[in-house]
Amino acid sequence: MLALSAAAAILSATTAADAAPPSSTAGSASANGASSSSAAAPAAVTGRTAPKAGAKTATPLSGGSLTAHQDGACNDYGNWYGSTGDLCLWYLSNFVGSSSDFYSADNNLWNNYFLTPGWGQGQTVANNAESDWNYDSTYTAWVCTGVDYTGVCGYIPPDSGGNFSSTFKNNVESLYWAQ
Repeated sequence: MLALSAAAAILSATTAADAAPPSSTAGSASANGASSSSAAAPAAVTGRTAPKAGAKTATPLSGGSLTAHQDGACNDYGNWYGSTGDLCLWYLSNFVGSSSDFYSADNNLWNNYFLTPGWGQGQTVANNAESDWNYDSTYTAWVCTGVDYTGVCGYIPPDSGGNFSSTFKNNVESLYWAQ
């Protein structure tokens, strides 16, 4: 995995206190920006308040894992499983179009598809995502422009998200979680 100093940050323009996460079919959201690893702190982009996510019950499997990865819903488990949740990626900016959800790391988004109804449904996730929301309250989601966590990587802090910057817009090929 890449060192933190070599990664680009994806910064939220709003905090969890002044914006709620979008639902998987939301039409507006807070925006974010990103910097390349060579730039100083990026300027945040002003955004709109996002609608609150809908509730969904997770189904535990043996060993305590969840049936949440790629189930077609952006899950936020609150305190039920230690404040865990999905990283959701949308086909279009401002959380419009089809979405795809990820509970665990995925080193190759070329074999994942946008699942929900809307623009982009059935398209591959790799190099087709324009907006994101990290529904996890504990873990930071990292997205990378290459498969196997290569290329430029940037992070999405817990309980935040927005539109990808030009570095990541339609250019994400893998993702992982870190605390």
